[in-house]
Amino acid sequence: MGLKEVKQYAKEELSSDEKILESVLKFESLYKKHKIKIFVALAILALAVIGLWGYSQYKDYKYANANAALLKLVENPDDKDALESLKNNDKALYDLYSYQIASAKSDTKRLQELTSSEDKLVADLSKYTLGAINNKPVDSEYYKDLNAIMQANIAISKKDYQKANSFLDSIPETSPLINIAMLYRHYTLSGVQR
Repeated sequence: MGLKEVKQYAKEELSSDEKILESVLKFESLYKKHKIKIFVALAILALAVIGLWGYSQYKDYKYANANAALLKLVENPDDKDALESLKNNDKALYDLYSYQIASAKSDTKRLQELTSSEDKLVADLSKYTLGAINNKPVDSEYYKDLNAIMQANIAISKKDYQKANSFLDSIPETSPLINIAMLYRHYTLSGVQR
């Protein structure tokens, strides 16, 4: 290597070292200027991670308690402590269990209470079951097709075949109840000819 090349190499090395040193100095001044903000941001991030982890653990604990209470209720439906534990740990599961018991016993009072449940499914099922017990059709999001057949059945019993057909026509071809609807349509056709 010649002297010129050594000078050029030393100049380039010093230049790159100066750039690194300059970057470090810029970072250090930026760090000194925003040190408190950086620590606050890191503390908030750490607290958020710990909080999310703690909440996840709490939810898992409540679910485990609710499941244990439900298993106890399956073995012994009269266990008041298990029922209270289920209610405190998982309100939606408690409402669903209450619906199952109330519908099995045709408990209209409890079904009426469950129609105002926060769980949309339980509220809808309770309204429908209450309507079925009282032989009064109700609108149901989950039992819409079954409700249409029930209303058609009531219309047929009143010999209002045209109204029955309008209920049956509301059932889509993709519904699992289409075969029952077709049987009812056949019955209404034979009823019209009588």
